[in-house]
Amino acid sequence: MRKTLILPEDISEITLDQYQRFYELNKREDLGPVEYTKRVLMIFANLKYREVAAMQSTDFNGVVEIINKAIETDVEFVPRFKLDGVEHGFIPNLDEITIGEFSDMQEVGTDVETLHTLMAVLFRPVLKEDFLGNYDIVPYAGTQHTEWSMKQMPMHVVNGALFFFRNLARELRMSIQKSTMEVAQKGVQIQNISKSGVGM
Repeated sequence: MRKTLILPEDISEITLDQYQRFYELNKREDLGPVEYTKRVLMIFANLKYREVAAMQSTDFNGVVEIINKAIETDVEFVPRFKLDGVEHGFIPNLDEITIGEFSDMQEVGTDVETLHTLMAVLFRPVLKEDFLGNYDIVPYAGTQHTEWSMKQMPMHVVNGALFFFRNLARELRMSIQKSTMEVAQKGVQIQNISKSGVGM
């Protein structure tokens, strides 16, 4: 009996885990086109190697193009999504971000290999929501219990969050630099006042 081949048509049908495995696959230089395509099918069609090996070569036609087209689908920022039946929300108030959240985001960064950890900082289960759609999420307590489950989140949510996060990181850096300069200027002013004897 021939197995029906189902491939993702856009990025919302690709999980972060699949994308990370695809990323690692693309770093390999020891695979020919056929072996490479077999492994692409194993990742995105959830097939075992023996199932792929039993397929006809015509089934391989266009597989990589279909996957690349799906991955390149344009996305928008998605603040909430469901994972295993639990609604998760992006940090709702970035002005109240904790030191723990900020330092972990800075440490993890946006490397593909650690995206699941970054997503565990940015998204957490929604606790409550008001009639205007404002919501609270579970308080931050690190990522050790949630980062691996984030590998199953859809890539369109990941990519939307990454775009938002990179803009946020840029704004935070600019804000920190501005604050540092203001503190330095105040320090110079205090030194000048001390030297001139004003207020003494």
